[in-house]
Amino acid sequence: MVALCAIATGFAILFLTAGVFIPIFDYSGIFMASLCTMIPLTKKSFKGGLLTYLATLCLSAIFFVGMKPEIVLTYGLFFGAHPAVSYILREKKVNKILSLVIKTVWFVGSLLLIYTLFSAFLFEDSLLNNEIFKKYAYLILSIVGAVMFVCYDALITHFQKALDKTIEKLNL
Repeated sequence: MVALCAIATGFAILFLTAGVFIPIFDYSGIFMASLCTMIPLTKKSFKGGLLTYLATLCLSAIFFVGMKPEIVLTYGLFFGAHPAVSYILREKKVNKILSLVIKTVWFVGSLLLIYTLFSAFLFEDSLLNNEIFKKYAYLILSIVGAVMFVCYDALITHFQKALDKTIEKLNL
């Protein structure tokens, strides 16, 4: 299991590295790194998923926090932990609606924190720097973030199920 976690962590760091050094891959690198956290979870190992998340977070903090702290924080606050949290909620058989509400509130809170911390220099020449948007930023981000998260959660759940089936077929 440790070897599987190490491989998953290695791939996650590669994806985050692409996100740090190739601007077009910043968000997709975070997403792909979060998919790597799912690999140990396919073996029903919450500890493995948590170990992969923590190792990736520590290594990304060491390597990238000086260059792109927003990528490290985004991965650390939400995207890296999301697969493990979803796994726990699914295994504990928490009501699906309650589970979705918990994860949505967590996502929107993370989104608002990242916006608050990095909006001054992260979104210099974008719509997020518009005066009208700034006036209603928290409301817009909360509503749009919640809707986007529901889609994201459905997508990530689909990926987890597909990965579970693939690993089962491969007898790994």
